[in-house]
This record gives sequence, C-alpha cells and structure tokens, in this order.
Amino acid sequence: MLSSALRRIAPHSHNLRRSRQALYSTAVEPLQKDSSEQQQDKEIKKYDRLSNITKKTRSKKPQRAPFVKNFLTGTFDKEMLIFPELDLEEYKNLEKHINGLKQLLQENHMVNVNSIGDKKFRQNLVDHQAIGLQVSQFLNGRELWPMDLMAFLEVISQHSLRQGLLHNDLLGTEILSRFAEDKIKKKYLPTIVSGESISAFAMNELGLIELNLMTTTAKLTDDGKHWVLNGAKTCVVNGISADILIVVAISDSFVIDKDPINSISVFVVEKDTVGINCKKLEATGVELADITFNNVQIPAENLIGSAHKGDRILKPIMRDFRLSCGPACNAISKQLITNLHKFFVKTSTPEYDYLSTDAVRFKLGELLMEQYAIESVSYLTAGLQDWYDNQDVDVECAIVKIFSSEAALRVSTICLDSIGLPATIKDHWARKGHDDVLNYLTLHETNENQRLFITLAGLQHVGASLNETVKKLRNPWSYGSFMLKRIWTDRHQHSDNPTLDLELYDSLHPSCETPSKQLEYCIKRLQYCTEVFLTEHGLECVNRHSHLKTLSNIIIDCYVMSAVLARASRSYCIGLQFADFEVVLATAFCNKALERVRSNVHSIVDNEGSGVDKHLIAVGKRITESKGYFLTNPLMRFF
Repeated sequence: MLSSALRRIAPHSHNLRRSRQALYSTAVEPLQKDSSEQQQDKEIKKYDRLSNITKKTRSKKPQRAPFVKNFLTGTFDKEMLIFPELDLEEYKNLEKHINGLKQLLQENHMVNVNSIGDKKFRQNLVDHQAIGLQVSQFLNGRELWPMDLMAFLEVISQHSLRQGLLHNDLLGTEILSRFAEDKIKKKYLPTIVSGESISAFAMNELGLIELNLMTTTAKLTDDGKHWVLNGAKTCVVNGISADILIVVAISDSFVIDKDPINSISVFVVEKDTVGINCKKLEATGVELADITFNNVQIPAENLIGSAHKGDRILKPIMRDFRLSCGPACNAISKQLITNLHKFFVKTSTPEYDYLSTDAVRFKLGELLMEQYAIESVSYLTAGLQDWYDNQDVDVECAIVKIFSSEAALRVSTICLDSIGLPATIKDHWARKGHDDVLNYLTLHETNENQRLFITLAGLQHVGASLNETVKKLRNPWSYGSFMLKRIWTDRHQHSDNPTLDLELYDSLHPSCETPSKQLEYCIKRLQYCTEVFLTEHGLECVNRHSHLKTLSNIIIDCYVMSAVLARASRSYCIGLQFADFEVVLATAFCNKALERVRSNVHSIVDNEGSGVDKHLIAVGKRITESKGYFLTNPLMRFF
C-alpha cells in the first residue's frame, strides 16, 4: 500500500515542492491560495507523512499467568519485579516527541484555551500528532505502544482540558480504530484525527449500576436499514462540542430462567441527526452534557462491531481507560506538588522559613511518596501489556484507576490543608486541582464498584485451585487428618508470623531487602485471609461486600508495593540520579502499606463478633428501618 502510494505521488513531488516555495516567496500582501494550491499542499503533507511511516514492531514474550489474581493463593511471579523499560534509541526518540508536545502546551495561546471546541487549539495538537495516539500511521496517528502512550498521556494531562482530550482519544478514536468496519473508519476517523471533528462517548445514565440495566434502546427497523435510538445519556464528556457520538444502547432483550437479560450494542451517531437534543451541565474542569434521543434513525452500517456484542468492545476499551487515569492523576499530582513548594517559598520570610521545618518537609515527602507510587504502578501495568502477549491485566488496570485517583485525592487534600483560606477561592490552583481529581473518582465508574470487581475476579480465578482445600476446611469432622496437618502448618499464620519462603529479595537490589520481606508478609497474609474468608462464608462470600472491599484493599497495597520496589530496584541497579531517594520512597510506602494490610487482615480473620464491620452494619440496618437519621438530640432528657 505504501509503495503504490509513493509511486503515484513521487512524479509530481518536484512540482509540488516548487509550488510550496512560491507560496512563501516575499510579497507585500500574502498570497491567497486557490483550491488547486490547497490541494497541492494536502498532497505534499500526505507525501511527507507517508515518507515518514516506520514499521511498528516490538517482540513480546509469551503470555504469563495473571499476576495479581494469583496473589490470593500466595503465588508471586518474580519476573514481574523486572520493571519495564525501553531501548535507549526508543527512549531518545520518545523524549524528543514528548518535549516538543510539552513546549507546545506551555505556550500562552495553548494554556489559555478553555474549550476543546477551539479549532486552532486542536490544529496545533494535530501538527504534533497528539490526536489519535493509537491510530494507524496511515491515518496520521502515532500507533503508540502502551508504555509510549503513558508518556504522551501524562504530557497531555498537564493541560486543563485533559478530560476532554483523553475522552476524545481513548473513548472515541480508539473504539473506531479497533472495532469499526473499514467503511466507518474511513468516514469518521480521518476527520477526528485531523482535528476537524470531536467525538464523545455516551454511556452514562442516571442511577445506572450495570450496563445491561440501561434504559437507552436501539431497535432495528423491519427493513433492516436503520436502528431507531431512544433514551437519554447524562454527564457526556465533550457532549456540547462533539460532532460524533459513540452511543451504547440496549439492542436486544430476552428471558432466561425468568430473569430478563439485555444485550448491548455500540453505534456511531452524528450529533446533528434529527431527534438529538443536548443540554449543557454546569461542571468544574470538564465539559458535560445531557443528551436525549427521540426516535433517532441511525444507518445500519453505523453499528460498531457485531450486534448485541457490545460488551466485547467495552471490556478492553474501559480497561485501557482505567489505565489512562494513572498518567492523568500523576500529572495533576506533580503540578500540585510543584505549586505547593512555590507557595511555601513565596510565604517564607527571613524570620520564619517554612521549608526548614519538619512539618512542611514531611508533607512534601508524603506528597512525593504518593506521586511516586502512582507513576510506578501506571508504568508497570503498561509494561505488562507491552511486554507480554495478550496478558490478562483487567484487575491491574482497575487497581491503577482506584489507587491513582485516591492517591491524587490525598495529595490535593494535603495541599488544601496547607494553603488554608486562599484555597476557598474558586480559581485557586489547589481548588482546581482538587476538583479535577474528583472527576476521576466519579465519572463512568465508582471506585467502590471497581473494588468489588477486583476481589470477585480474583476469587473466581483461584476458586478451582482452592475448592478442595476450602471444602475440607468447611467440613473439619470429615477430614480429621487434614485438619491436624493444617493446624500445624498454619501455626505461624495464627500468631501473625507467616513463614517467608518466596525469597523476593533475590530479584531485587539488596537495598530493597527489608521492604521486600514486608511485601512477602503481605502476600502470605492475603493468602491466609482469602482461605479464612471462603471457609467462613462459602458461596455467600459474594454478598459480604464489606469484607470483599477489605480484601481488595489488601490486593491493591500488595500490587502497588510490587510496583514501587521493582522501579526503585531498577533505578538503583542502573545508577539513575536520585536512585537512593527512590529506595527511600519505596521503603516508606511499603512501611505504610504494611500497617494498612495488618489492620485489614485483622478485621477479616478475627471472628465477626469482635469486628467493627458487624457493628457498623447493624447501625446501617437501623438507619434503613428508620428511613434516615434516628438518634435523639444530645440535649434531650426525661428527668
């Protein structure tokens, strides 16, 4: 395809270049281009783009067993402690492009833009190929691999329009690029990648808990030529500026064992189609809109992927979008840390230097520890996708989304607490950063639902291997010899002193030996905690949401500990600048995570009668019965 295109263009390239030189010749008045000259310029750009296309190849290792899911059985793949990296030539090339984009976004005419609908703003991004990051090079995309993508997303996320840009790219161009038919790709992708149009992803609905419970429907007409769309979507990012909508809707319904089952499909819809109405929502840091569909007719060919198989599209797309929360929250955290340091420099006086106090230094160190963990877990997860063929990283991406958003929230909260009264102003940098982080906690998916997904996915994965063990533990009188052996092997777990035999320190720099043992302790306790939980509740475990959430917190801490240790070890081994401080940050994070894991394990392993959860659940039940707050006024008396 490339060679044939070059043969068609090459004979005319000399004349085209002469025409382009003429356009830039000195004149009192700028020359006006006629349609033929504009077409020549387009051909020149096309020729240059095709000439610069390079074959994207990166060999991948064979798929390995799921990393995090196996934590629940006490299994740890030590190969994952090798932190991912790029070849030197790849890194230099990536750094060159990243620096160019970073300089562009720091220019005043880019910083001051407050709407993704600004065409000049989008055109500048197009000139740096910052739209369509994973789209084919033949469509002027960059066709980036996951680790390269993380670096680009972090730079883009430094701009205030980060939400709109990421949604346009990861939930617009990505869906079309990966799943649409060629005819649809050719129709819509070039206009998005060239900045001529904007996409919006319409999935959210009020009160939506599960996708198959959404109320937006699409019905195929009798002649099979159109889908008729009805319903409403809320909080659609880029909903006002968008020209193209990616809409998720129920396309079929049936009943299995008296339970209604809905299947979903995904459509590309032009926003100016008759029957579509948009209403702008007042939001902070992101453009949101409510969109209603009233008998909107969509051509049948505008179906993306197969009918009624939308879940196959949404699963990988939402997985990658969760991963993108990492570099976005990382960029926000870095900006907050830098601004807080500037604040302390500005407010310090010769008599009282804030930066010399332990309180301020502790805060800055705590903020950097959180940011270091966000960055580490994001790049490790991207590396798992990049290095291993078709690696299962669904749980890992969910962890990135949860941890990065909540760690960034802790960073923004500390900044608000440090700034004090000035941070109450709407446009203050600390307030704006805090509001930006809140969007990552609320848009599309809640962290609480993701926590349940993490634990249930892990339990489902290890269920078969633990089935026999749990069956025996739940029937001790039928397996006497097994129970006697179990009592002996679990004696160290009962005393909170598990045997550490994974030898993780062999795969890390010696400076990481102590935190590596802390990680191993956490893995062993997670294994024990999982067995106790399944033994206690059996199949009812899926309804024990409080314990499922607690288990997910342990899993999250174990994975992030693995990420920071792998990164710090690599930095120390290859002699990166400030590698000693990376080891300090990794050690500090592991110390804090260890305390959290101990507390969480204690709440599950202890019998429910002495647990806090049972008491709070009882209080919650009383609130339900009273239909709200039920306690009496503290000043009330009867005598």
